[in-house]
Amino acid sequence: MILEEISNYKRTLRLYINGVGCIGAFTFAAVQLSTSYTQMFLLSMICGVYFGIVSFFLFKDGRYLWKGRGILAVLPTTLLFAIYSNPEFGVYWVYVGIVTLFLMLELIDAAVSSLVFTGAAFFLVSGHFETDVLFRIYSTVILVGAFSFCFSYLIDRLLDTLNATATHDPLTKALNRHTFHKSINAALEDHQRYQVIGVLFLFDLDHFKKINDEHGHITGDKVLRDVSKIVKNRIRETDQFFRYGGEEFAILLRHTPLQNAAFLADDIRARIEEYAFTDGIRVTISGGISEVDSSIGVNTWIERTDTALYEAKSSGRNNIKIHIPALENWSSEAIA
Repeated sequence: MILEEISNYKRTLRLYINGVGCIGAFTFAAVQLSTSYTQMFLLSMICGVYFGIVSFFLFKDGRYLWKGRGILAVLPTTLLFAIYSNPEFGVYWVYVGIVTLFLMLELIDAAVSSLVFTGAAFFLVSGHFETDVLFRIYSTVILVGAFSFCFSYLIDRLLDTLNATATHDPLTKALNRHTFHKSINAALEDHQRYQVIGVLFLFDLDHFKKINDEHGHITGDKVLRDVSKIVKNRIRETDQFFRYGGEEFAILLRHTPLQNAAFLADDIRARIEEYAFTDGIRVTISGGISEVDSSIGVNTWIERTDTALYEAKSSGRNNIKIHIPALENWSSEAIA
């Protein structure tokens, strides 16, 4: 919810900026036309059209056209031409250009483009002011650029922190349950629209309550963190790993055939069983696997996987079961 609000705020801010830019560019173009300044009129019109197009898509469906990078083709050119034509007054556009670039672009794009833009502007004004005036101009422009960069950097860091807090479990650093439901809904939609295959793997730690009772919750937390590391070291970057609740975890495997997912699940089971946990604790897991099916909903998909997990526990634990309509009973021993 927080991330969605932040995303909507950024989108609204960029809509307002582009809207104001569109009005301002067309107004400036009208002024230039009245003074018969044809070149500046055309450049201003191009800026106005660009801002208008970006505003239209932001307003229509929230899409930020080209991630705002189209501005690099119009705004710096227009402002540098204004500086070249009239350095004494055009130099003030440097401040506007730097702030606008940091507001409209992602941090790296804004930093690189503002450095190039500032360097070109410095070159254009260098021969038109006294040394002491140039020093003031250079100093204030550099300060504006530095403050803009620091502000954008801190905002990016804040967003990264909020994203990690909103989407990850603080103990295991796995994705959290809220993210799980969003991801599995997206996986089902991709399968229904584009026939993208996918497998859900649910597992939990056998007799984990006993570990907490005999060794304490601090040791139990360490076991959960170690299990998380084992899983993360085994899965691909494209796979999604979640803490589903308590000692229960989930892995969403997109673009993965059922057989491959079965071998992966059993390999994770074996790695956890063989791992040397703290205090000599032996940890095993029981798991269930189910393939995405366009004829069912998300809840049914989860229920199928959870049923397979329950069967794994009922059949002695430390094994994997798979739910297939035509073959209900499958265990990790069957692969060996």
